[in-house]
Amino acid sequence: MITPLDILSLETWILILTSFILIRLYIHKKWQFLKNINIPHDPPTILGVGNMIGVIKDPNQVIIIPHIFHSAYSWLTPSITIADPEILKQIFIKEFSTFPDRQKALLDVNGKEMNNALTNVTGSQWKRIRSTLSPTFSSSKLKEMFGIVEDCADSFVQNIGTINSDDDGRFDASLAFGRLTLDGICSSAFGVKVDSQAANNGEETQVAKMAREFLAVEILKNPMLFVFLVFPWLGKVAKIFDYTIFPKKYVIYFSKLIDSVVETKKQNKQRTDILQTMIDSQITEEDVKNGAVKGVTRTEMKGNALITLIAAYETTSNAMVFLAYNLAVYKDAQHKCREEIEQVIAKHGGLTYEAVQDLKYMTQCLNESMRLYSLVPANGRFCERDITINGVTIPKGTVVNIPVFGMGRDEEFWDEPLTFNPDRMLDMNEIDPMIFQPFGAGPRNCIGMRFALLEIKITFAKLLQKFHLDVCEDTPAPPLEVTFKSGMRPKEMIHLKVTAAE
Repeated sequence: MITPLDILSLETWILILTSFILIRLYIHKKWQFLKNINIPHDPPTILGVGNMIGVIKDPNQVIIIPHIFHSAYSWLTPSITIADPEILKQIFIKEFSTFPDRQKALLDVNGKEMNNALTNVTGSQWKRIRSTLSPTFSSSKLKEMFGIVEDCADSFVQNIGTINSDDDGRFDASLAFGRLTLDGICSSAFGVKVDSQAANNGEETQVAKMAREFLAVEILKNPMLFVFLVFPWLGKVAKIFDYTIFPKKYVIYFSKLIDSVVETKKQNKQRTDILQTMIDSQITEEDVKNGAVKGVTRTEMKGNALITLIAAYETTSNAMVFLAYNLAVYKDAQHKCREEIEQVIAKHGGLTYEAVQDLKYMTQCLNESMRLYSLVPANGRFCERDITINGVTIPKGTVVNIPVFGMGRDEEFWDEPLTFNPDRMLDMNEIDPMIFQPFGAGPRNCIGMRFALLEIKITFAKLLQKFHLDVCEDTPAPPLEVTFKSGMRPKEMIHLKVTAAE
């Protein structure tokens, strides 16, 4: 009969047992953090990965994060959910230096390109990239990119009554707006026209095909995410070996695509787009080592183009789906939008950049749609030092969760929150930007916000000129149920109908 001592020596077994005890004591000590500062929380467990097991099994649980003070453990990292606007104002703005990053986990497991994207970098690298890319979304640059967006919107309107719909004008909203958004992002971020809206005619380009497949990958189902969350130190190992949680073939494809487009643009400067701005600001790794405060390297250029595709696609396309749904359901709002579009176009002599900025009621409808159906379920900030704000102590190393979806529907902040009411967005000075933050808040808000809003408003200005939006027999009644995958989206497939405007 084989005994444990036949396998390993007594000393080795003692060493293994001691190691397990020390690890368990270390975990126990980490899990006393919230208890020691008297913050209530559910007891964490090893099998529960702290308090994460519910979200791991069902990502939709991030939608129903309590709207009040709440705390939990993301494995060993303590987190506090805060929905107090005064405290959030301190966190996002006045104490930004204490909360400069969204998170610390999973920053090194995206491959060298996306490890260097704006969403993942920190410190001086973040400041350099942010200050370089911010002018890309200034009014003057957006005016130059207006034509790119308009071309995509024109194709959408041209196709919506034929390619993307049946004989009755019925169309799949997510599919149609997804293809439109993909065209806009690829044109602006990669400098290439993909015309994914012609895919139903069998004309899908290789770029559109690869982008569509890439965006269909559900990263949240990757088991390595769980491994990196439980063993965060493995992120450093992943970085050394250039490991990425994203399918490598897509990263390689788009990296080569950018290299090709960059060389073409260098030889013959083309239209202004996001990629062209990065090319104009390109610096070397040596420049970075010498302390450059502006510019992006070729690797950073690739990473930011890729993250634009990932981050902007889901949020922008779903914002359009939700807006189209609300306008189809609430005909009075749609009618007011159409009247405003006609008046504004007559005033400006066409749909110009200035005309789009003048679409006040449409902006109200869009803001109200994003309040009711937020683009992300939650936001976050990592605390770099112990701090007390309005009597609430937030210790160093704590993640602060901001329940964006919950705050947008909280009766404490909104009258009849489940009702679509654009009039509540008439005066944005009366809306607390900490409570309504569809694109985040503070210096680390979404850098592409203005571009996304421009794309949405151009699209709907052109769409409502030509068509009336209506619901179908199987279109769910409001309010829509939502689900969280890579972003917030309707739980059910949304079919809408278009009929030609008279």
